[in-house]
Amino acid sequence: MIIYGTRGTELAKETLFDSCPNCGTKNSVEMHVFQRYAHIFWIPLFPIGKTAVSQCNHCKQVLQLKQMPPGLVNTYDRLKAESKTPVWTFAGLALFAILISLGILTDKNRHQRNAKLILSPQNGDVFEIKTKDNQYTLYKIEQVNKDSVLVLMNNYETDKLTGLSQLREKGPSAYSEAAYPFSKAELKTMLEKGEIVDIDRY
Repeated sequence: MIIYGTRGTELAKETLFDSCPNCGTKNSVEMHVFQRYAHIFWIPLFPIGKTAVSQCNHCKQVLQLKQMPPGLVNTYDRLKAESKTPVWTFAGLALFAILISLGILTDKNRHQRNAKLILSPQNGDVFEIKTKDNQYTLYKIEQVNKDSVLVLMNNYETDKLTGLSQLREKGPSAYSEAAYPFSKAELKTMLEKGEIVDIDRY
């Protein structure tokens, strides 16, 4: 379950000289200015505007921004202009940017690693394969020759890339008994086309 919503943090508080619009008492109204922000799992994502609440310390009347008379709204506008949005309310966006950057870097490193591995295949290498039907399976190298390899194909497929872990758990018995030949040039082409999604070398 994803927990998300909006919250607020107080930016400013000021006791006003204005008379309370309810009881008429002077110097009794406090203005509270809040920064509202969206959150997910209570981690701030981004700010979504400011708002305010006024409270009379004498009669305890509380007014939301849309209920305030013009005089209080003018005070709010001044305090709002003086109050800076806290940098930490952008924490979620910064975190997402970092995660995206790390993902891009990791993916780049994986592609570079696979490009090297495909040029020098070894016995036991396991290829994560995406089929023409958008299914996923595993190929395992059984034997490496000068210009080709013999590959054992997994007998099972999955419709999700994450499902390959379950195929690995089935062990050696899940692979075909007959080995199929592939040229090293074919493997390189399969990697470039995205048919080989990843290479595992243990």
